Amino acid sequence: MGTSKCYWLKLLLIVATLGRLSSSEEAQRCDPSYCKLPDCFCGGNKIPGDLKKDNTPQFVMLTFDDAVNGLNQKFFNELFKNRLNPNGCPIKSTFYVSHEWSDYSHIQDLYAAGHEMASHTVTHSHGTNFNEEKWANEVIGMAEMLVRYAGVNPKDITGMRAPFLAVGGDTMFRMLNRYGLMYDSSMSVPNPSWPYTLNYKMPHTCAVKPCPTESHPGMWEIPMTAIKDVRGGSCAMADGCFYEEDAASIQKIFTQNFLEHYTKSKAPFPLFFHSAWFFNRQHRQDGFFKFVDSILALPDVYFVTSQELINWVKNPVPLESIKDSPVVGCDFPDRPIRCTGRRKHKCQLKHKGDVRQWGSCQRKCPNRYPWVNNLNGD
Repeated sequence: MGTSKCYWLKLLLIVATLGRLSSSEEAQRCDPSYCKLPDCFCGGNKIPGDLKKDNTPQFVMLTFDDAVNGLNQKFFNELFKNRLNPNGCPIKSTFYVSHEWSDYSHIQDLYAAGHEMASHTVTHSHGTNFNEEKWANEVIGMAEMLVRYAGVNPKDITGMRAPFLAVGGDTMFRMLNRYGLMYDSSMSVPNPSWPYTLNYKMPHTCAVKPCPTESHPGMWEIPMTAIKDVRGGSCAMADGCFYEEDAASIQKIFTQNFLEHYTKSKAPFPLFFHSAWFFNRQHRQDGFFKFVDSILALPDVYFVTSQELINWVKNPVPLESIKDSPVVGCDFPDRPIRCTGRRKHKCQLKHKGDVRQWGSCQRKCPNRYPWVNNLNGD
């Protein structure tokens, strides 16, 4: 992909070059007397804005990685149907989408309903040794596909997650700064933590190297707080833990982990999944749905997107005012309508000897299967 040809980036490149160029200087220890909101935050379990715990919303981050298609559409429909935050707005999630096996008509439906779409790269490859151009081809290439085929507004694509949580160190973060993206969410941490900026050193150890060591002013990291399972183990992706395989046990383990956040620090509670974990496992769905419904009965629990969480951290709003905050709003006037029920292009294109099928309500099928080396060939 010729990165200079990405049409959607023209809208972002001015912001990137004027406002947030990365520093090549070694990052220093974060000092909260200098690192101040909305542009800088040291992270950890300290509540932004020095709010009291009882006046802080309990945010829940529900995210899904990899492809969105007809295989997981039913699950997502059931998960989000009639489930509301305390302000009456639907709960929301972030989808870290990769290209292979995705159907962009289903992505458009989720985006139209208010969910966030972020980049999980085109090919879902292990990127530890990528150079900056390769990271751009993968991350920005996926963002371009979301724009082209799912109708996602470029300004709404602000973050990424690295496949296999294999971050690319300073190289990856320089690329994000270069193209105007705001955050990454790929680094696992053992303890509850708020998002933080990479102006200074990370407030945690580096689990998967290489991690950034330089200063990247204005770049946010949403750490992936580990879930603890019944064996005493932990996992960054919630579906990677060990569970007793019945609905009651599934509900119990998520409840126990939630209470560690809710009763102590009020730091955001993470639920990072691959939707395949729920596939043909009705007891997992039942237990998880019961857990979700139980915490939504609480007056201060809000399911928000990754982007919304960062926006709140930048300008913290107390619980007493959160219902009127646009951070957890219901209106999405600049998004396309749902693709369901409309005429869509059903694409069947060969790739590596196989036939790939996917749909889009945005544009006709390309001449060749979209991939890193031929995004501009349709």
